[in-house]
Amino acid sequence: MEFCYIFRAVSKKVIIQLKKPELRNISKKKLIKRAALVLCVFGIVALGIAIGAYKAILQNLPEVSALEEFEPNIITYIYADDGEVIGEYAIEKRIEVAFEDIPDVLKEAIIATEDPRFYKHNGIDFFGILRALKEDVKLILTPRRLHGGSTISQQLSRELFLHRKQTIRRKLKEVMLALQIEKRYSKEEILTMYCNQFNLGHGAYGVEAAAQLYFEKNVSELTLEEAAMITGIFRGPSYYSPYRNTDITFGRRNHVINRMVAEGFITPQEGEEARAKPMNVLPLYRGTSGFAAYFKEEVRKYLESNYGADALYTQGLRVYTTLNTQYQRYAEEAIVTHLHVMDKRQGWRDDKINLLERGIVNLEEIFEPVKDPESGKSYLKRWRKPSLEPGDRVEAIVLSAETRNAELQIKDYKGKITNKDINWTKTKSLKKIIKRGDIILAKVNSIDEEKREIAASLDQEPRLEGAFLAIEPQSGQIKAMVGGYSFDRLKFNQVTQALRQCGSVIKPILYTAALENNYTPATLIVDEKTEFEDKWSGDIWAPPNYDGKFKGSVTLRKGLEESRNIVTAKILYFISPQTGVDYCKKFGITSTVYPYMSLSLGAFEIRLIELVSAFTTFPNKGVRITPYFITHIEDKEGNILEEASIESEEVISPQIAYIMTSILQGVVQRGTAQMAKHLKKPLGGKTGTTDDFTNAWFIGFSPSLAAGVWIGHPEGQITIGERQSGAVAALPAWIVFFQKIIDEEERIAEENGEEPIEEEFEVAPNLSFVEIDYKTGLLATPFCLFPFKEVFIPGTEPNRFCSHEDHMMTLDYYDILKKRAADN
Repeated sequence: MEFCYIFRAVSKKVIIQLKKPELRNISKKKLIKRAALVLCVFGIVALGIAIGAYKAILQNLPEVSALEEFEPNIITYIYADDGEVIGEYAIEKRIEVAFEDIPDVLKEAIIATEDPRFYKHNGIDFFGILRALKEDVKLILTPRRLHGGSTISQQLSRELFLHRKQTIRRKLKEVMLALQIEKRYSKEEILTMYCNQFNLGHGAYGVEAAAQLYFEKNVSELTLEEAAMITGIFRGPSYYSPYRNTDITFGRRNHVINRMVAEGFITPQEGEEARAKPMNVLPLYRGTSGFAAYFKEEVRKYLESNYGADALYTQGLRVYTTLNTQYQRYAEEAIVTHLHVMDKRQGWRDDKINLLERGIVNLEEIFEPVKDPESGKSYLKRWRKPSLEPGDRVEAIVLSAETRNAELQIKDYKGKITNKDINWTKTKSLKKIIKRGDIILAKVNSIDEEKREIAASLDQEPRLEGAFLAIEPQSGQIKAMVGGYSFDRLKFNQVTQALRQCGSVIKPILYTAALENNYTPATLIVDEKTEFEDKWSGDIWAPPNYDGKFKGSVTLRKGLEESRNIVTAKILYFISPQTGVDYCKKFGITSTVYPYMSLSLGAFEIRLIELVSAFTTFPNKGVRITPYFITHIEDKEGNILEEASIESEEVISPQIAYIMTSILQGVVQRGTAQMAKHLKKPLGGKTGTTDDFTNAWFIGFSPSLAAGVWIGHPEGQITIGERQSGAVAALPAWIVFFQKIIDEEERIAEENGEEPIEEEFEVAPNLSFVEIDYKTGLLATPFCLFPFKEVFIPGTEPNRFCSHEDHMMTLDYYDILKKRAADN
């Protein structure tokens, strides 16, 4: 092929000379002499050019030995805490594979198509050159591209060293480099480099990455027709793309199969069977952002900030994280499902896109995402998921709608929904709310693969956002993170970026401050209408209770369990708002809070990650470990580049931590989080709600895991809904998460024939347990109706027994007596 360019150039010049008008009347003999002279002159010129080019080429010819030092761009892998790969980053998705892992069918396909005499030549195939020359002679006067004749070694040298326009100089370099490669490396090494080096389309470099991209399998598992398709792409990854040019790629694949038959690698019958099979490539976009998207984005930002984009995308880092994949799945399912439940409480929204109104009419022929002809906006993005499963929520096109049922198009399935479960839409007629062409959200109930039919139910994408974070208190490791409903919809991370009014979840920090400032769990505070003079703002402030009621004298414990705002405000007023601010900082709150009385109700904005981290202090005996999400980072050789630096601080004593843990357990057992009391684990936590129900919180913990939930609108000060408190809007998702953990622990124990391991909060030493009356906070007598074993720092226990007068101080005491009498 290399000589074809010189031959073609000279021949063109000769023909031009022969076609000159003045030559038409010259005798044939003179014409031949003139032609010979022209050829001689051009031959000498061509020879001089070739010699000069040869010397020039030798001066800047790359060293083949550089192949030993060549470092291709390699994928950075992100690992979960069990070693499972959860993410990868690369400019070139390249996965190197050894010769023995490349299947024979792929090796044979490549050799048959690209270099049939691969094992017989030393880098230059002269038979191939003559074959290409024969074809090129026919095309001398045409503008078509010359036929190839390059061996695998030549192609490899061109790919590795000569990324320039096709010229005679480059072709000569290619020949010399190919000879050097063949001299230095074995045929197996050359073929292995060839299989690992080339761009095979859509960011996949090398046959292993291509096998995973197109078929989601290892290269060693490729079938004949799959190997043939990948081989066909070597010629031109942009042109021979199964996504862009399906028919052309299909034809190219079958050409490879024909070459394998011609070279005797497969029988004609095998070739015929392989050609008849479809390509069956997987969708290019498979679920877009995918699993643990917000967590992986935090990892990506950290790596790019600390190591640079080049290291992240090209140097093959190995990043080992703290993520627990099981917890992450539980968290994602809990948040997404709960947001759909919350959204349905607000009813149906008539805001659905209609394709007919946007000029897209052939609804029954739509099997993949489509774009708006005017705006270019993509619709049906969830159709990129390769397969559907029961429980999936996916866009559907309404084909027809009647009162009781509607027909849908879902990818290449026909779907059906009924009006059975649409009471949340405030109507029983489907045709009143949807029409042909509407894009709706459908929840898949069952799939009939044989008939390609789906039974579904009507759903709706929620406007609300939610967030979830789980941290292991004893290590500070982040085990699960959900930064929102969908990373595709909103990249903003509600866990790490969003500042939200925190409401009553701030109260445990303030109560901790009280316990270290002469309060005990049994200290009585009067819950009554109170006006406070805010010394820092100068305002008069009269906070309400959530339920609008006042309960008279209540213990500190009851004040927190029932989240009494007046009690908290009095505590903050006593210890001083500045002390409250100081304790927030002690617990790791870095967001700005001011020493105002409104701090007692959580008026200031704090991030979810700060609050969950603060709560880990209680089950971890007063020690808070700064949260982290990467345990260590290695380079591609396995050398450790970085290990997590554990930062811990003793915030409070183990004794105060246990007392607060006991009180927060009471929130679950008797207080605002009673909905979680059925869970078979010792649990503590605190609900939180802000004005007009704009933010709902629950942050709680078991002995080994702390987790928090936030629910609200991304815009901020928009109500979630009437009386959608933390107990109603946030706690249910938290319960679902912990219930899944408990169920899994019980399942494993049952499989092993054991009882589930029972966790307990470890009791700190040097504490005193005394039976008191829950209502009065005094030592209990045999006549007390509410005996309760309370925990104290030794020396702070009540010093007298309660009396009838003490009971009368509680406004609801006689109401309780009447109820008990009625029950008896």
